[in-house]
Amino acid sequence: MQSSSENAQVEIACGRDELGNFTLDGHIRCEVEILCQRCLGPIPHAIDAEFQWGIIRSEEQAKNLPKSLDPVIQGEEKLDLYAALEDEILLHLPFVTYHEEDCVPRENLVFGDEAEAAPDEDRENPFKVLEQLKGKQGK
Repeated sequence: MQSSSENAQVEIACGRDELGNFTLDGHIRCEVEILCQRCLGPIPHAIDAEFQWGIIRSEEQAKNLPKSLDPVIQGEEKLDLYAALEDEILLHLPFVTYHEEDCVPRENLVFGDEAEAAPDEDRENPFKVLEQLKGKQGK
C-alpha cells in the first residue's frame, strides 16, 4: 500500500457473545492507493469490509473462540485499536494489483521462458571443459 486517504470511516459495536466472549463487530470503509505491479503507478482501491473480533488475553483462549470471530490478543496492555484496524485494512488488500488497461506496452513484457529461449551466442558452454577432460581420458 503506497498511501491512504486521510480518513477511514469505522463503526464499532462492543459486546459479548452467547459464550461470554468480549466482541467487537465493525465496519470499515476507506480509499487507499496501491501500486501496479507492472508500471509501479498508483491504483485507487476502495475497501468496504465488515469484521468480527473476539478479544482475548492469550493464544490459548483463541482455541475456544467460535470460528465466526477473528481473535485479537489484548494481553496486559490496552488494545491498540488503530493498529488492529490497520491490520484489518491490510487483510482486505488484493494479492496482486494491475491496472485494468495495459499500462506497459505488450512488447516490453517478458513472459515465462522467453528470456531463456533467446540464444546467447556470446556465452560459453559450461560443459565444454568436461568435454575436453573426457577427451583426454579416452586417449
